[in-house]
Amino acid sequence: MKGTLKHIAQGALALSLVSGLALAENSCASSEQQQIIQNFFAENPNVMPVMAARALKMPEAIVASSYSPDYMASTTGNAFPDVWMAMSNLEKVTVLITKDDDVFEISSGIGLGAFSDTSPRYNLNHDYPFSGHLRPDLYSSIYAIAIPYPQYGEGKVGRGIFFYKSNGEAAFGILVSGRGPSPSSEQIDQFDEIMAMIEARPSACPG
Repeated sequence: MKGTLKHIAQGALALSLVSGLALAENSCASSEQQQIIQNFFAENPNVMPVMAARALKMPEAIVASSYSPDYMASTTGNAFPDVWMAMSNLEKVTVLITKDDDVFEISSGIGLGAFSDTSPRYNLNHDYPFSGHLRPDLYSSIYAIAIPYPQYGEGKVGRGIFFYKSNGEAAFGILVSGRGPSPSSEQIDQFDEIMAMIEARPSACPG
């Protein structure tokens, strides 16, 4: 019985990964939305997707898809295993989880985990404060964003990696740097490597 459930779970995960590109395209800004978002960025050039999405009352993935390629790289949810593995090499980050009007920030390392034998869940280990059970089969897109933060000091850069569902809402994200102390050069290099890896994969919004 357990073997049968495992095959069912693996099949469901495989199907979700195959359809990841189609799901991601449903979270891409239309030309009209892009214009609205670009107008917002013209007046608010240094904000992360969560703040812009709330101001514009749009799904966060729609907003993320409209960042300049100079500051953004994206891919589909298919890349979750590789992106997560790479993120586990980062030093402590800030995990960002939004729920309605509440914002949760968790200072934590990124632990590895394993896919369940009986469901599509990815079960995190309990080595860090950020733990639990993820549903990567529902993630349609992954974005890495690095934007200048001159308002917080010379050389400041906001860096984040965000996981989005097929409805465009955020599952969660991590912040590597921002208003606080600057991260180590090693941390920055590791983030840059993850961003480059994401950029080398199929984009969440082709074309």
